[in-house]
Amino acid sequence: MKLVWRRAREARGLLVAAVLAALVAVALVTGLSDYNRRAVDAGQRALIAAAPVEERGLLVSGSGGRDAAEFASRDKAVRAGFANGFAGVPVSVAAARYGTGRELTGDLGQVPRPDDEPIFANLAALDDLTGHAELTGGAWPRPGANPVQVSLPERVAGALGLGVGDRVPVRDRATEQRGELVLAGTWRPRDPTDPYWLLAPGVGAGSVGSGTSYGPFTLDPVDFATTFPGSVSVSWLAEPDLGGVDTADLPAVRAALADATSAVPEAAQLGSSAQVATKMETLLDRITRADLVGRSSLATPLLLILVLGGYALVLVAALLHEDRRPQTALLRARGAARRQLAGLAAREATLVVAPAAVLGPLIAGAALRYIRPGGSTDLATAGGNSTVVWAVAAATAAGCLVAMVLPTLRGAGTYVADMAARSRPNRAASVQRASVDLVLVALAVLAWVQLRRYASPLAGSGGRLGLDPLLVAAPTLGVLAGAVLALRVLPPLTRFAERFVDRRPWTATMFGMWQAGRRPHAGPVLLLALAVGGSTLAWSLISTGERSQVEQAGHTVGADLRVTERAGAAPPTRTGQLAALPGVERVLPASRDEIRVGREDLSATVIGIDPASAPEVVRLADRLGDGSASQQYQRMVGARGERAGVELPAGTRAITGTVRTPVTNAVRSLKVAVTLLVTTSDGLALRLPAANADGDGRATPFTVRLPDLNGARLRLAGFEADGGLAAGNAYRLQVDGLTVVNADGTTRPAELGGDWAMTVPGQQSTPVRPTATGFAAVRTVNVIPGGQFAYQPPTRFAVVPGGESRPVPVLMTPGVRDALSLRVGDTVDLTLSGATVRVHLVGELAAVPATTGEGVLLDLPAAVDAMIRTSGAVRPVPEWWIGAEDATAAADAVRELPGVTVLNREAVVESAAATRTGRARVPECSPPRSARCCSPSSA
Repeated sequence: MKLVWRRAREARGLLVAAVLAALVAVALVTGLSDYNRRAVDAGQRALIAAAPVEERGLLVSGSGGRDAAEFASRDKAVRAGFANGFAGVPVSVAAARYGTGRELTGDLGQVPRPDDEPIFANLAALDDLTGHAELTGGAWPRPGANPVQVSLPERVAGALGLGVGDRVPVRDRATEQRGELVLAGTWRPRDPTDPYWLLAPGVGAGSVGSGTSYGPFTLDPVDFATTFPGSVSVSWLAEPDLGGVDTADLPAVRAALADATSAVPEAAQLGSSAQVATKMETLLDRITRADLVGRSSLATPLLLILVLGGYALVLVAALLHEDRRPQTALLRARGAARRQLAGLAAREATLVVAPAAVLGPLIAGAALRYIRPGGSTDLATAGGNSTVVWAVAAATAAGCLVAMVLPTLRGAGTYVADMAARSRPNRAASVQRASVDLVLVALAVLAWVQLRRYASPLAGSGGRLGLDPLLVAAPTLGVLAGAVLALRVLPPLTRFAERFVDRRPWTATMFGMWQAGRRPHAGPVLLLALAVGGSTLAWSLISTGERSQVEQAGHTVGADLRVTERAGAAPPTRTGQLAALPGVERVLPASRDEIRVGREDLSATVIGIDPASAPEVVRLADRLGDGSASQQYQRMVGARGERAGVELPAGTRAITGTVRTPVTNAVRSLKVAVTLLVTTSDGLALRLPAANADGDGRATPFTVRLPDLNGARLRLAGFEADGGLAAGNAYRLQVDGLTVVNADGTTRPAELGGDWAMTVPGQQSTPVRPTATGFAAVRTVNVIPGGQFAYQPPTRFAVVPGGESRPVPVLMTPGVRDALSLRVGDTVDLTLSGATVRVHLVGELAAVPATTGEGVLLDLPAAVDAMIRTSGAVRPVPEWWIGAEDATAAADAVRELPGVTVLNREAVVESAAATRTGRARVPECSPPRSARCCSPSSA
């Protein structure tokens, strides 16, 4: 050992360099491997959290049995079936019971009755509703009250025009008995993306409601059992905790899921009533793919560090070996065997590697804790594994040890022979090196070509490899090939450059060029080229990751800001409020509908936006369509029909006139509500109350103040009359003296022109002849003789612009198009919430902004006009998409407005950058970005 220490002191400069190189290599490899494991685990949890609710739960539905006792037995059997989880993965179970047959017979607010069909109340009792929802008004239902108390989602209550304390008349279709429910409170989900809301269709994010029933009207379990003592429908939701599942256990989870799908309904004796719904297999497949791609992508920098660190140590060892060549030759001359020389080198290398093996993991752990302050929450929750960390450190240190000893193991003869081989390499060695270089370049080119065509990860035989070799090796092969080419090109480049500097007094430059071009310095030059190439690749990966984050955030939010009305409807002044906020440049109304299409009942999201204004606001990537985003928007604008209604003069502040609403054969005195329908060019539609006129026909003057819409031009698109449920045989709407009031107080006739018609849901439109300042229309009603008042038909009708309504232009994702069996240019009826619209397919999109699955992009202004023309329907605005110069300042200001929630694109980008795991998804990214967008390192 004395000899080792003596040799080490003589070469302490090189050994210090070796210690530093080994320390950096061990710390980086250990830190990156630990970070990669944590990032992949955090990415898996983020992927699960962002998955659609149908993929995160198993819904078992069926009959609850003949009575409460049989329901209790079936409930116990279902919970017992999930007690052991899925292959050890814990599963939580929640249940919901549903009562049917209660028709809503009162005023439905903004909800239209399609074709005068009955609208039902969805009565339910949900397990642990108070733990998943928060009250927005009133209180939770109190058992035993008379009438029965219920609670409603805030959005549904707003759509039905109900408030806390209101009485809701209902009719039992089975017994023909009438009753009442009292709205005790309203609530909203704490987390709309929670799979729990699979138990309450129409409540959670992406959930599709029904157009013939509304709710859930939630009752206390005691009241529910009293109200529905017999057989009821029941659903059980099984939600596994997949966040901590290792990918190696996913096949067992899949098998357990398949077994539970058949075994649980059988154990609960649900019989033919059993229905099982889940898309968890899709999520398991995506977790497997994301894990494979994520680990492969994260292994790229690890491999680069191994190549750079290993080569640096080999160079230091070679320099050390070269410095000791005379000593080595002398030792050989005195009889030292190669094994003995290797032992000396190994003991010396141990002195170099041991400090790195001890300090490297400690440095890596400190770096993971302190280099990312405030942004490593998700990584910290992934937890550390000290055994794995120290094992990786030990393996890396062993590799460093081998790299240090390797030059000593090379075969050699005498000292003279060594020097001769070093100074005059033979031709075979040169040809061999050139062949290796050509093979390396060829492999790099092949990897680049394959990566350009990348469509899916390569998991190896049976998926047991765990890494995608193409993703791991391609960047490193590129760096190596580039470094080798640079090394080969450097000598001729230096000789060429000599011609320009040999006649100038640049002696140092000339000597530097000579030295750089000499073959003995190939090792350091290659290391430099590798370092430059690795740095360039690192910056490219960082830039790609940041660009991916920005693009995915834009897709997730859809615009700089997305503002959602919590009650599902915006006040008329909302546009002006939003436009006046600091940093806001453009405000667009938007609609959102969750629909199911095709025979397979495919779930899709319909987003309505103004395509003419979309380029200024909507974040739609060009690569998502079969043309640029602007071209797609132009197709939609070009396929529009003529705008409906009369455009009001710029600066119009009010509309005045006189209305008469006589009711023929009225059984009592009544009022008729008259409403003006007003639209804007960007798709905003407003119902502005004008008057509550008497049913005796007396003239009622009205003045409707138009809201400030930040200078947007308004169109008068129709008139609505609603006398409630029928109390007479004919309802007449007569408007006279229709006048517009300008900003300066001057007035002018409204000048109604063109064709107008009276429309009634479910009936053929009838023409209406307008004058310059008014019109008259009559709707006849078939009153049920001797019927109860609550059973009479509604009297709502509207006077709207006539003429043909062209189909609404739409863009669809391929999944929706295939489900509907359409081609570009075809038309089809699309059923939205409370309305059916004829649409015309003008193009395709790979994904629709602000959606997570299949979707449809709808021309909102054209859809608004079509709905007004066909039924006089005006749907409330649920969302606002905002283009902002300063999104953060605008978001802070929006949060001060009542009744809204805001999603900030910049905040989503910052959140993704903080963890580098990403929470947004752009479905089906185009190759090769498909690998990166699914990777935890770049998403």
